Amino acid sequence: MKKDLAKEISRDLLALGGIPFYFLAVARSLIGEHVTYTYQLLLSLAIIVLVSLFIKSNLHLARSLVVLVFSVLYYSEPKFTAFASFIWLLLLASTFYLKQDRNFIVKGVLLGALASIITYYVI
Repeated sequence: MKKDLAKEISRDLLALGGIPFYFLAVARSLIGEHVTYTYQLLLSLAIIVLVSLFIKSNLHLARSLVVLVFSVLYYSEPKFTAFASFIWLLLLASTFYLKQDRNFIVKGVLLGALASIITYYVI
């Protein structure tokens, strides 16, 4: 695979943790009877924003992990869980491929996990 193509795919994977994609997930949760899922995404985002004021981390990883966790819990389908987890692991690998700082990456994963755990138990 050409280096330019690999870099482009890596950046595209990071877009899954971007604000537009996150709000696309929120918008989808507003359709139908998915109020809990909506609240989970919004509370998690608030936690991520507040913590990120004090701790710099990879927010793409944090947001994408939240979407992964609550989507997997919502759909509760093993095939979807495996596929979504694989895509998230590719997203994680892309941060290393793009040579992001290891501490920045770890903090992003921890922030996403923290936001997911707090939200899961609050809502």
